[in-house]
Amino acid sequence: MLVPIPETSLRWTHAVAVLLLTGACGSPASIPGRLAVTEREAGSLHGTDVSGVIHRPALRGTTTDGRPFDLRSAPDVTAVFFGYTRCPDVCPTTMADLASAARRLAPRVRARVHVVFVTQDLPHDTAAVLRRWLDRFDHTFIGVRPPSVASDTEVLTALKAPATDLPPVGSARAVEHTGSVYVFAADRVVVYTGGTTPSQYAEDLTALAS
Repeated sequence: MLVPIPETSLRWTHAVAVLLLTGACGSPASIPGRLAVTEREAGSLHGTDVSGVIHRPALRGTTTDGRPFDLRSAPDVTAVFFGYTRCPDVCPTTMADLASAARRLAPRVRARVHVVFVTQDLPHDTAAVLRRWLDRFDHTFIGVRPPSVASDTEVLTALKAPATDLPPVGSARAVEHTGSVYVFAADRVVVYTGGTTPSQYAEDLTALAS
């Protein structure tokens, strides 16, 4: 399914067209969240700056250590990814890329960058399950469980992402979810999609944290 974001609403000098493609985990042909910009201004970010089009949503939940989380009060630079621990490909690949990017950051930059994984499989991804899974990538990554599927859907709608199609517990059917990484820094919102490398993440996170 292709969901166009009107070019007239985008505040970029050289962006010609932006398309959001969503799909399910399970095969390379269905990798979700692919955002394509036909031309990128030289020297700009590797991600797509959607500031003014997408705003920081009211993302609230509970972290794996039982603390309340509110994206609107999150400090510094916060990278957010929505997924689930049983995802066979996109989720672990994206988290591994973000972990690799984090290791490339200078200490002063790393201290200002926070990576948040929001589960979309509440029945399965308990705090303990989520914590064990995230620790495979980086012990500092923050795991968040939203209060309900409905609240999660509201956030995804605000981010212009599709609603989640969650399977019942024990089902082998894939979960439909966006594969995009959203980075929030002050009044900026930048979206990253499949194909972004750890080096590119690191370059942009450094720029956004400066």
